[in-house]
Amino acid sequence: MARIIPSVAKPRGCAPHSFVQGNLMYLSGMGPERGDGSIPGGAMYDANGKEQDYDIYLQTQATIQNLKDTLKGSGVEWTDVIDVQCFLVNMQRDFKGFNKAYREGFEGIRPTRTTVSVKALPAPVGVNIKIIARAPMSPTPLRSVEAKGAPAPVGAYPHAIRYGDLLFISGLGPRDPKTNGVPGGNIQDPNYDAGIQTTAVINNIKTVIEACGARFCDILDCMCFLINMDRDYEKFNEAYTHAMGGVQATRTTVAIRNLPTPIAVELKVIVRAPDAPKNIPQAATVVRQLRSPNVATGRYPHTRRFGDHLFVSGVGARDPLTNKIPGGAIRDAHGKPQEYDVFRQTQGALRNLETVLKTSGCSFRNVVDIQVFLVNVERDFDAFNEAYTLAFGNFMPARTVMAVLANVTQGSAVVFKCLVQMPPASKY
Repeated sequence: MARIIPSVAKPRGCAPHSFVQGNLMYLSGMGPERGDGSIPGGAMYDANGKEQDYDIYLQTQATIQNLKDTLKGSGVEWTDVIDVQCFLVNMQRDFKGFNKAYREGFEGIRPTRTTVSVKALPAPVGVNIKIIARAPMSPTPLRSVEAKGAPAPVGAYPHAIRYGDLLFISGLGPRDPKTNGVPGGNIQDPNYDAGIQTTAVINNIKTVIEACGARFCDILDCMCFLINMDRDYEKFNEAYTHAMGGVQATRTTVAIRNLPTPIAVELKVIVRAPDAPKNIPQAATVVRQLRSPNVATGRYPHTRRFGDHLFVSGVGARDPLTNKIPGGAIRDAHGKPQEYDVFRQTQGALRNLETVLKTSGCSFRNVVDIQVFLVNVERDFDAFNEAYTLAFGNFMPARTVMAVLANVTQGSAVVFKCLVQMPPASKY
């Protein structure tokens, strides 16, 4: 069930404020814009597109109020929030003010949190927050976990939250929990090693998973953030592949501007909870009709099913038959920017996503939450949204759109990552 809340600014494009399916509620990414069109704290740009001063503290307060209004309007309490993803446009300028407002707004509750700095947001604001919450009237309790051997969080949030058969783990970097140093060197060192950082990140994730009583091999989905795709991807991917071994988790990798600490890599994972019923069906799938991620961009499947949840790896526009990108790549063979058609790219990416979903026995109408990574949100949002709306029609899952520095699919201006609720009649 999708909902629109009058006191909150209408979502830009084909998206509701919230979407409820099963025992979870998914909120689309929200900024500080109110229903009357005002932006508390001011917009980042004036009417002529020129940068102007704004107050991130007030923007964050307003964003949190929008989230609270949306939950209340959907019959959900603020204490039902499970997982939070925060997107800032200017981490260095804004993290302190954002973190203060966040700590005050979330006082008394401690959902998991991941905070990254993106290139831009669809609206002229400095912050956007996306959350997952417990569905209305759900009797399933929430339990937070603090892992003693993991690096301390940089804000008011725990290492993990257990909800039903799932563990949501906050974004983790490579910091050494004993020294607070960064293995491989921090990014202020021009010779930092992203491979060593990646190994340290995964070791920290293992520590948290073990503190929850779960198994490393039960990671279901992994979101990977790099600050420099061109420089670091090869070493990151090599270290990730070695450390993950045979773990069949879906994966999405994007390049963002900054992380809260001077690191190059951060991972956010969802894990099968310990003592989850053994009869819950699960399977990982590589779709033969598409170019295998094992060959193209790393060792991971297209989908990972766990009960009624289907996690889908990031899907770009590259045609599996021709290996070309419909509408043209964003850069030529020499790495030089070139003209491209994002409408056709979006259509291509959605065709690939549709193929993945059909292979798993579902369709667009089973998508409950989708994240969209555009390389140029200012240039491409309208054309992307037109193609997206044509594909999804009147069906509107929760949606979050942001601009990243790069997607792992070379030349792709758009990548989709989604979570699916499998239809009741589907066979395991």
